[in-house]
This record gives sequence, structure tokens and C-alpha cells, in this order.
Amino acid sequence: MSKKVTLPSGLTITLKDASKIRYGDRKRLYQSIDIEGSDLTRAMAMNDALITMLIEEWSLTIPVPAIKKESIDELEIADYDALVEHTKEAQKALFPNLADTPENEADPKAPSENSNG
Repeated sequence: MSKKVTLPSGLTITLKDASKIRYGDRKRLYQSIDIEGSDLTRAMAMNDALITMLIEEWSLTIPVPAIKKESIDELEIADYDALVEHTKEAQKALFPNLADTPENEADPKAPSENSNG
């Protein structure tokens, strides 16, 4: 079921349900970050791709990013940052083996967000 959220500016958006994410979405995400540049540049590209993938509709008068990629650049910074937070559930769906689970938290070799290597 889609999720409607209100961002700091008052903009309302409808986000795709994470359970609707498919392998093709992951493939397109990887393709979007297959770019030259720093880790920060790739991280920004990944956030853009995640947000683009998730936004079904919004209250802005410009097309959603899936229709016009540059639309994402018109977001206020606080709204963009809030949207990045809303991608966490989608990230777990896209990369289930990296999600925090009792099994990988108990395994000292499993990568986690708190690991240094």
C-alpha cells in the first residue's frame, strides 16, 4: 500500500510501498550509480535514484522525477533530506542481506552500519 507523507515544507508526496520493489528496480539503481566520481557523488546519485523510484505523485506543479529527472533538483534541501530518510525501508527491500537481523548482528563477520571494514 502506498504511503502518503508530508515533508517539512508542507509538500505532500505518495511513496511506493517497499513490498512492490522488484529486482529491476535494484538493477536500475545500480546502473544509476555506475558513474565516475567520488563516493559522495555516487551516494547522491543513489539517493536521487531511490527517491525517483519511490515517488508516485506529489503536490508540486512540476512532473515527478520519474517523468522529469531534473524535478528532483527543485526540492527544498529539508524536503530532500526527509525523503532520504523515507528511503530506509526501500533500502532494506533492495538489499535484504544487508539489513539488520538477529542472525547478522550475531555474526561478527557480517557487515553492518557500525563496522569499520
